[in-house]
Amino acid sequence: MLSEFSLAGIGLPPFFVYACVALPVYLGIRFVLARGGVLRWVWHPGLFEFAISLCLVSMLILYV
Repeated sequence: MLSEFSLAGIGLPPFFVYACVALPVYLGIRFVLARGGVLRWVWHPGLFEFAISLCLVSMLILYV
């Protein structure tokens, strides 16, 4: 796990760094799911997308 990240003298929490790293991965997965039509089959697409983003950030925290 990362410790505090310094950017221009400002200390950023590790969660912010993990969330920024997970964002492009999430956008790629979201694009693939939208193009494949998977989002039309889930009950609540916004909740499904939030769960995916939460899983990505959690995996980064656990394995990096």
